[in-house]
Amino acid sequence: MQQKLKDFALVTAGSIVMAIGFNSLFLGNNIVSGGVGGLAIALNKLLGWNPSDFVLYCNIPLLILCWVFLGKSVFIKTVYGSLVYPFCIKLTAGLPTLTDNIFLAAIFGGIIIGFGLGLVFLGNSSTGGTGIVIQLLHKYTPLPLSLAMSISDGIVVGLGFIAFDTDTVMYSILALMTITYVINRMMSGTESSRNIMIISENFPEIKKYITETADRGVTELPVVGGFTGKEKRMLMTTISIHEFQKIETAVLNIDQTAFMVVMPASQVRGRGFSLQKNYDQDILIPM
Repeated sequence: MQQKLKDFALVTAGSIVMAIGFNSLFLGNNIVSGGVGGLAIALNKLLGWNPSDFVLYCNIPLLILCWVFLGKSVFIKTVYGSLVYPFCIKLTAGLPTLTDNIFLAAIFGGIIIGFGLGLVFLGNSSTGGTGIVIQLLHKYTPLPLSLAMSISDGIVVGLGFIAFDTDTVMYSILALMTITYVINRMMSGTESSRNIMIISENFPEIKKYITETADRGVTELPVVGGFTGKEKRMLMTTISIHEFQKIETAVLNIDQTAFMVVMPASQVRGRGFSLQKNYDQDILIPM
């Protein structure tokens, strides 16, 4: 129950943030950044349709398709976000346009909407709209998810050429790229970790530092030098991105000639990361 309340809070907060960015930066500057929101801006210019009403009415048939073709579980996760988002758009409709500089609106609007959408995704939901279309294309066609998303958002941005000039559409593409970047950073950047492989003659001292001072697990691997043919020991450990600089400095202080390979690990599961450490049971014994 506590997790569900947290999810609802994230979806609600994300929808409010998105609506603020939509009304205060995108709508007044005609930025069509994909999705049903972007389509609403184009149709508002062409036909004078109210954006919040369009988003709500457009979501209703899409939710029916979601229920029929994607199943009850996906529908339940989607329905709240798809209803609260247009309500938030209507609630914030009176906000003034923060800037008439379309470049600034594209960048900062992209940051705000990307942040809001990231909160919605962290709440295990979505705002419906073209997200449902993307899921349908992915499930019932051989198209990969990224291509389905590109096609869906590309069609919406393409409609901008009918309603607006070329410069406006290019700014819309810039806004879409900003939104995508912010979402990716939110979904993986905050939990991003580093997988480090270390080869050093002083590996016992480095291993001791990692396990005792840094309080991280370490795996010891036997390796053979391809050039010399000599057997060596390689240490492998996974740490959070915030710990990297401290551990790198410590390793180089122990052995300034240590050979280190650092690789991004965007998702890590297990004790010490997604689960709390259990020192009685989860003692990582070097190989």
